[in-house]
Amino acid sequence: MAPSETLQNRLKVEHHKYATFGLRVLQRHPAVSASLFSKLFLSWCMPLVRRTHQLQMEDIWSLQDINTCEFNTDRFAAEFDKNHSVVWSALRVYGNSFAVTGIWTASTRLLELVGPMVLGQVVASTGDMTHLYQWLFILLVAKLSKAFLASHTILLEETMGIRFVGALKGLLFRKLLSKGTNCRPDGVVELANAYSSDMDALLLGCKAFHNLWIMPIQIAIASAMLYREIGAASFAGMGVIALVMGFSAIVSRRQSSAYRDVATARDDRMQVVKETFGSILIVKLHAWEDRCREKILQRRTTGIETFHLEQLVMTCGRVELEHIWTFMVIAASSIFSFWAGPLFVSTASFATYTVVLELPLTASKVFTSMALFRLLQIPLSDLPMHVTSVLQAQVSLQRILSFLQQPDKPMRPQPPKHHDGPTMVVIENGTFAWDQGEGVAPTLKNVSLTVSRGDLVVVHGKVGSGKSSLCMAILGEMHQTEGTTGVYGSTAYCSQEPWIQQMSVRDNILFGSPFDSRKYTRVVEACGLLPDFGLMAFGDLTEVGSKGRNLSGGQKARISLARACYSDADIVILDAPLAAIDAVVQKQIMTKCVETLLKARTVILVTHNGDIISSPNVNRLVELDDGGMDFVQVKPSDQLPQVVTEPVGSSTTHYETDDKTRTRTFSASFVSPRLLATHNMWREHFELALSEDTNDEVRAEGHVDTSVYGAFISACGGTSTVVLICVIQSFWQGFQIASDVWLGQWTASSDAAERTTWYMGVYAACCFGSVVMVLFRTIAIVTSSLKASRHLFDSMTTSLLGTTMSFYDANPIGRVINRYAQDTASIDTRLPNSFSGLTAMFFAVVGSLLTSLAVVQWFGLLFLPILYLYVRLSQMYLRPSRELSRLKNITNSPVLTYLDEIEHGFSLLRAFGTTYLQQAIDRHAHHVNVNHQMWYAKVAVDMWFETCISLQGTAIVMIVATGLVVFRSALSAGLVGLAFNYVLMADACIVDLVKTYSSLEVRMVAPERVLQYCGLENEDPSAHSTASLTLTKGAISFNRVQFRYKPTSELVLRDLSCDIAGGEKIGIVGRTGAGKSSLTMVLFRMYPLVSGSILLDGRDISTVAKQDLRRHLSIIPQSPVLFKGTLRQYLDP
Repeated sequence: MAPSETLQNRLKVEHHKYATFGLRVLQRHPAVSASLFSKLFLSWCMPLVRRTHQLQMEDIWSLQDINTCEFNTDRFAAEFDKNHSVVWSALRVYGNSFAVTGIWTASTRLLELVGPMVLGQVVASTGDMTHLYQWLFILLVAKLSKAFLASHTILLEETMGIRFVGALKGLLFRKLLSKGTNCRPDGVVELANAYSSDMDALLLGCKAFHNLWIMPIQIAIASAMLYREIGAASFAGMGVIALVMGFSAIVSRRQSSAYRDVATARDDRMQVVKETFGSILIVKLHAWEDRCREKILQRRTTGIETFHLEQLVMTCGRVELEHIWTFMVIAASSIFSFWAGPLFVSTASFATYTVVLELPLTASKVFTSMALFRLLQIPLSDLPMHVTSVLQAQVSLQRILSFLQQPDKPMRPQPPKHHDGPTMVVIENGTFAWDQGEGVAPTLKNVSLTVSRGDLVVVHGKVGSGKSSLCMAILGEMHQTEGTTGVYGSTAYCSQEPWIQQMSVRDNILFGSPFDSRKYTRVVEACGLLPDFGLMAFGDLTEVGSKGRNLSGGQKARISLARACYSDADIVILDAPLAAIDAVVQKQIMTKCVETLLKARTVILVTHNGDIISSPNVNRLVELDDGGMDFVQVKPSDQLPQVVTEPVGSSTTHYETDDKTRTRTFSASFVSPRLLATHNMWREHFELALSEDTNDEVRAEGHVDTSVYGAFISACGGTSTVVLICVIQSFWQGFQIASDVWLGQWTASSDAAERTTWYMGVYAACCFGSVVMVLFRTIAIVTSSLKASRHLFDSMTTSLLGTTMSFYDANPIGRVINRYAQDTASIDTRLPNSFSGLTAMFFAVVGSLLTSLAVVQWFGLLFLPILYLYVRLSQMYLRPSRELSRLKNITNSPVLTYLDEIEHGFSLLRAFGTTYLQQAIDRHAHHVNVNHQMWYAKVAVDMWFETCISLQGTAIVMIVATGLVVFRSALSAGLVGLAFNYVLMADACIVDLVKTYSSLEVRMVAPERVLQYCGLENEDPSAHSTASLTLTKGAISFNRVQFRYKPTSELVLRDLSCDIAGGEKIGIVGRTGAGKSSLTMVLFRMYPLVSGSILLDGRDISTVAKQDLRRHLSIIPQSPVLFKGTLRQYLDP
């Protein structure tokens, strides 16, 4: 392929990648045309499973229209506008599907009762083989029905979740675009958390809701069957059930309260994280890394060096990790009740049956009862967890409602498209304030203003006099307490602080409007952007990084100005867009853009520039003073107010332009020759730092590397912790098997009636040992997992604050936020549950299968092909499952990045009108849809796999059951009951084991992603070994400085030399993008030099620790940022 073709293709890719609303063409969803067989077995997702290469986003099918964000948001918003209730709106929109999932879930739970019924028949059989085979057929039908019904129920639940979450995200985003501009009130959810942890909590609550009525029914039916087996003794078990459920109810309430505290603490911590990393350049320039780290960790945890239980409880303040600890301890109580509850129930029931009622135990009664106890285990332990999930969902729902219920900004009615009257803006006796309510001082008072079509109105006044407030008042962003305002035309707005989106320069200017090459050329030329395009690797198709980080202030201002000019708005409001631009370029833009390009439009311009204020082309001057207004109608020049301000260097600067070459030259007197750099000093910076500003997010390939598991285990406390948990788990499983074997011996013993107390005592002792092991295991897992969570969080924070600026040039803030929000939440609470479940299920499966094999003996050889299929299917499934999980996490970052972007620019979007708001809504929906594509594909592959392993589990159950029937005459009733009971347990545990392992693999992606940010390059690795800096004069010397932004790029600064004596006041001048900020970057050592040196009082700054150097320097950044807090905290953090 020719080089030109390669470049053109890359340009197309880049433009396609960052096009504002250019959505990629996606594959049609295969479920649409799938056959009935394919839908039943979910085999339509097999193309994803069979792919041998790493999955890419292009491999994933598009969502069906009914599952898209925009479709569901429209439906949900229509209902929400009527009743203002999320729950009622959800029921109105998704009620039918929700009811179907309830019916299917109930059917699945009822089918689980067939197993104990068949067990009782087989154990109690006296030799009627026909009767037994009929029961085996019933068992087969029940297991097959359950296998298909369970997977399709979950698929429908997740599909409904995709629709519900898409609708809520769309609703939240629309609210963001319509809410008032005042600061976020206390108690209102942080949107990044609402999009991650709160959505997860709502989904869990929705899935748990049906269990609140299904599980009591399941408990009632199982209890009735238990009564049929052991009669009045079952009431003792029911009494224990009541106690366990009462304990669970208390646990649920405590867990809900703890979750609310966790969510509030997480909001507080996330706000500090977003502030810190959203302004990382300011943080580094001021050497605030240690203070910011301390501020983040103060909201996460205290400075505990060791993580022992008693220290944690005694020394943790009211911070996030303490609330997580409380939450996890309560969750551990739920886990304890899950495993201990059935043991308490069985002990109470059998003790009453044998000791109190003095009735003999039979194998049929024992093992049928044991199977029923196992079925009671899930609802008894899970019911409080589901209650907790519903309560947590209620907390999250309230947090989301707190955002949705914020007051809207009154939207101005759209003016007539063609307004023929002369008046475009009129304010009569207007008084405006930023907040509503009594006692709020107005910002603008008694304002009266009339602007006619084609007027150029200049607003000026001292700092803080209300110039920007007047612009916002015209745009309708302020609360009008008195008077009337009318705006008769569409508006465009260029804010004082330029708002730049993460997309190409062209897309920033087009802002969703159609591309008109002639119009576009006129605009960018009038705004002085053509020379800058020549310095960028892909011209105006070059991507702009997050918030325009790698653009100079002047370039951001001119791009923002070009965006306003390119729109077809009747009224263009320019809030000091020229303040960051040098005087020469200001004059050019004023002449070519404001006075020529916008001549036919109404322009309201805020400025301090004396030449502009004095311009004869200005139709009206508005001078503001403390919220008041004075008008000066432009007449002859002698009637204008005297302005003493002049452009810097206006007497010595000569600006020459050649229309053909578009080059600029300056007289030698403009600046000292020692400060001159080459004409293309910034070319390489733009080619490399801009065109490569945002790299694709790193995605690991294949299975989660063992080093990730090793790092996480090490953070948990090392191999000793793992060995301890495994030993505890082994004793737990041993006690469980021993108790069941002992029951078999008890029923077969000839002296059972005489030694009832002895047998009951041994059984109770085995159950007690099992309960103690459960308690030890839960404590060990909770403490070790929280220790790992704290360690990984601290390491990531330290690494991110200590890394180079090049990292932030290449990675948008959304990636950092994603790791601090969703990944950290997963490590905090979900990953411990996966490790806990994996160890429990692994030992349960091994124990169950070995026990069953010991009974059926050679018949168990039929297990081998099924176990082989388990391994093969697991290998086939885990690869796409991992890839889809990673893609899901990666595609969530653009959602959070765009959300953060809009949070900083929603008022500017509103200024452009409803068309532009709709375009922003469409782009947000596109990001959400891409993320939900990965989600749906992941769920489909999961359910295909669950169907397969459920069918294999059915095969194992049928093999053992058939073997027990065949060898029934040769086996004791106790052995038959023991083997049958354990194979039923193994069937459920195998499915749970594989699901838990795959869930662990998926959730291990979270520490994998966090660990990616734990080992970042340190910008000052030798800081500890350098001597401190002492300044006496403050002299600065640049000695033949050569500098490039990347090792492979050309030089940006070449042989730059100058000397600045201590106490001198030096002005560095030059056109926008000439390199003024570059000198600041090298002086503060934000990037390394290639050669040469910079001396402070004769000492080479490369020998000084960067933080020490920056503490001795002070800077007023080009784009200042204020952190939330008091002014004292900001001045001295």
